[in-house]
Amino acid sequence: MRSLARSCLGLTTFAAVAGFGTAGAQTTYPNVKVTGRLQEQFYWFGNEDYAASVGPESNVFTRRARIEVRGNISENVMVYIQPSFEGGRNLAGVATTCTSTAVPAGGGTPAITCRTTGRSGIRLRDAWIDVRFAKEGAPGTFFLRAGQEKRPYSRYELTSSTNLPSIERGAGQGLRPLASNDLFAGAGFLSHDVGASLRYEYKLNDLQLVTLKVGAYNGQGESLNDVNDKKSFGARATAALTPKLDVGASWFAHDGIVTGGGAPDSAFTDYAFDIDAQYGKPGDEGLFVLGEYLHGNDATSAKRTMQGIQGLAAYNYRLKSPTSWLYAIEPAFRLDVADPNTDADDDKVTTLTAVLGFYLSSKAQLRVGYERQSFQGTDVPSISGVRSALTVNF
Repeated sequence: MRSLARSCLGLTTFAAVAGFGTAGAQTTYPNVKVTGRLQEQFYWFGNEDYAASVGPESNVFTRRARIEVRGNISENVMVYIQPSFEGGRNLAGVATTCTSTAVPAGGGTPAITCRTTGRSGIRLRDAWIDVRFAKEGAPGTFFLRAGQEKRPYSRYELTSSTNLPSIERGAGQGLRPLASNDLFAGAGFLSHDVGASLRYEYKLNDLQLVTLKVGAYNGQGESLNDVNDKKSFGARATAALTPKLDVGASWFAHDGIVTGGGAPDSAFTDYAFDIDAQYGKPGDEGLFVLGEYLHGNDATSAKRTMQGIQGLAAYNYRLKSPTSWLYAIEPAFRLDVADPNTDADDDKVTTLTAVLGFYLSSKAQLRVGYERQSFQGTDVPSISGVRSALTVNF
């Protein structure tokens, strides 16, 4: 009897321990994770010829200061919120103005320059809810997203700013805002907007994914209400051809109100597409390459055709010494050629960036780069100088 009792007690104890282990492994909801990033930047440029439009020759500023909250409300409902503290904007006082210059006599650089005024306080960047219509781990899954997110256009724009080998996607402070990223952002194809999207993901294997996304947006930009009875629409498809090589294409129709012939046109829509490819991922050991071609209309009643070519290459060399204060060294090079009006001559803008990145850890980087912005045309002075950034994410 004593032996039988001891056996029963042992089985009961094992079952209790096993049950506790199973319960402990179960996911509880809601579960939330808080992360963030902080990026400090310095530049010095010989930009005195353009002081009225680009500001001072040198500056130290907080480029990004963001807290990110991500979590699951249930197994199939996810939420993401990202406020930004680097000098946001009061929504009631925001104004975005775009101006265009004509081609100067003898050659020069016509340009569309868009500026947003009314900046102060806290900005809301991403804020969305995802609903997944499949069990976790299913090879094919539909997602419904509602809220504020980036428009589905341009791989370079959609690449996270957490770790950018080139420091900037566009021209950046200190240079004229005439890189490809700047032109297409000013025309309403890039950056954040409020709306809803439907996304389908098909998992080929653990390292390869095919994605198709379509969305409808207000078309006005970050945290802004619609101003007409139309919506902007976008679509993007990507496919991983190999575990490292990924290709994609985007299309976007942006609506707005423009003035042409002295009367406002609330039915205005401009269009753009891009094709792109990427090898590797930012921060991974070895080679990372990104390239894309962008083509579309500007946000004026003339709908002038603009195009851009963006290319970025970086090589992350990991240091093997466990006592080294450096985690990795990463040289990078960026080429950007932007054409604000394909029907005009001598108006292309080329931005070259050469950067040397020092990884203090996998989540902390110091980068120092040389940049040169040159303008096609006769006797148009270029801008060159140094940009550096100290960035962390956690």
